Amino acid sequence: MRQALGITLGDPAGVGPEVTCKALVHLRLRRVPAVVVGDVATVVETARRLALRCDVVAVAEADLAAGRLPPPAHGARRTIPVLAVGRLGAAARRPGKPSVAGGRASYRYIETAARLALADAITGIVTAPINKGWVTRAGFPISGHTELLQELTGAPAVRMMLAGRRLRVVLVTMHVALGKVPAALSRREVARTIGIAAEHLRRYHRLAAPRIAVAGLNPHAGEGGLFGREEERVIAPAIAAARENGVDASGPYPADSLFFQAVEEKKFDAVIAMYHDQGLIPLKLLHFHDAVNVTLGLPIIRTSPDHGTAYDIAGRGMADPGSMVAAIALAAAMSRA
Repeated sequence: MRQALGITLGDPAGVGPEVTCKALVHLRLRRVPAVVVGDVATVVETARRLALRCDVVAVAEADLAAGRLPPPAHGARRTIPVLAVGRLGAAARRPGKPSVAGGRASYRYIETAARLALADAITGIVTAPINKGWVTRAGFPISGHTELLQELTGAPAVRMMLAGRRLRVVLVTMHVALGKVPAALSRREVARTIGIAAEHLRRYHRLAAPRIAVAGLNPHAGEGGLFGREEERVIAPAIAAARENGVDASGPYPADSLFFQAVEEKKFDAVIAMYHDQGLIPLKLLHFHDAVNVTLGLPIIRTSPDHGTAYDIAGRGMADPGSMVAAIALAAAMSRA
């Protein structure tokens, strides 16, 4: 009786199938129970193309709910269980050739995995990359994986955290045009982001009192109002509210020096960034190949590799599975915590 993580296959024409298969045969993950939520033929063809030592075995939802997984293969081989969600035709399985059918399938994989996680049939989900454009063309208009999972799970508020061994960054605003960021910031949303981050770190990372640094929006954190007043009007009051709720939050700090303090001086457990690139440029500089995207605020565990579908290299055996390996390992650790 073993409950498994669910790994959604992502866009079948992207690198999702490749990094998923490569990750599941990785030595670091040999003891992590996992099931691929997707298309059996795509997994079989991918494993064969990569000459991986594995056996692909179909499983049923009832088996997952009961904790019945196929027995591990002997020796160096790995058993990869797959929960089939529909069946793709050959045209939709071609690497580097995205399609409406593939976009529809990638949506169904996420929808199924979220439902199973909410029912405790799986311990959490790790999502391989999708393409928002092709999912939207298939009739499911979305702005991102994170927003879709919020809708599917009914979570009142979610945040994106990108995490590596040396740095964790949580975003107040996510996929928002830079010119619209100041108007999107409010005391409530900044304070809520700090609180969501603190709760996540306490629950899943076993940090009793996480140290959270908050970046300013403007150069030099506003320089006393010379370069903007968002720090004094919005960010500082939000930090004060979070501290009143027992969170060890500090700032606002100038972003140009904050990340040095977080990484090199190890003063903080996480950094709250006001907008996408402010936080993700330093994160990807340090963890381009092994960063993990974690959705905070969901009633389920969700991680994903921090890269896209990479259609240009799909099917060529070139995709680096490092971020997927890290995403599965982190989701497993979170489920244990």
